Amino acid sequence: MKYKPEKQSEKKQRYTFIAIFLTVLLATNIGTYFLGSSAKDEIASSKFTLLNPARAFIKQKDLIVNFQPLRDYLNDKYEADPNVSVYFEYLPTGASIAINKDAEFYPASLLKVPVAMAVARKVERGDWKWTNELVLMSADKDDGFGTLHKEPANSTHTIEKLVRLSLSDSDNTAHFMLARNLEVEEIEDVYDHMGLKDFLKSDGRLSAKRYSVMMRALHSASYISEENSQKLLLYLSQSPFKYYIQSGLEKDVVFSHKIGISEEENVFIDSGIVYAKNRSYILTVMIKDKDEQASKKIMADISGKVYNYVKDYEE
Repeated sequence: MKYKPEKQSEKKQRYTFIAIFLTVLLATNIGTYFLGSSAKDEIASSKFTLLNPARAFIKQKDLIVNFQPLRDYLNDKYEADPNVSVYFEYLPTGASIAINKDAEFYPASLLKVPVAMAVARKVERGDWKWTNELVLMSADKDDGFGTLHKEPANSTHTIEKLVRLSLSDSDNTAHFMLARNLEVEEIEDVYDHMGLKDFLKSDGRLSAKRYSVMMRALHSASYISEENSQKLLLYLSQSPFKYYIQSGLEKDVVFSHKIGISEEENVFIDSGIVYAKNRSYILTVMIKDKDEQASKKIMADISGKVYNYVKDYEE
């Protein structure tokens, strides 16, 4: 019997079948390899169940716990001065330093942060929208900080604009408009979450350590959503007040912070998150009974020492 060549269509079908077979085989082998590797990795990592899972995202060299030299410097220079309180917390490991940790200060404009958080929570509940507008009343106007007081009474402004102005520009008028439209219970809920129950019924003073919980809550998005925590921290990073803690940082370092100044209480405060490369930290400095120039000098010194230690640390 003579050999009969295959018809073109039959040959094409056979090649197509072989190609599909090889593709499936290859995909199966590769899939088995990766799934097997993933399973092996999971089994291997399961033996570290007692360790911080964040280690998977942080390089070993950035897991700093030794801050003793920095602690010694701050203690030697400022512990004897009851009018200076410092709290530092290294976010990758939670290591911290507290100087005059029990000293309490009137937080002034730092109180705008919990009000903004209460607003964000109200938006998340669906009671407000960021695009809703509030009416500016004459009683809201305050020319201490910000320029919104120059707007005419009965003018309207979106909630998002008011939050941005109260955080980035420390605008008193925007803050009063927001606070007036919130229930006391809504603001109390923020303080309760931070472990500051009955704060609004107290004399309104806080230590640097206790206030820093506000910044930690934003950084971890523990009270409001990730989206809204990011929004508030972004507004805080746009602050034009760069002459306190920020004066000790390099220019390109992001710093989400809130300042507080009260002439009546003679306090100068700055609190925020310094986003040093892969080594973020919270720093709060509270100073009272010193003039502004002296306060600026102290904050620049503390900030510079902390930043350089964190940035340059090597084992």
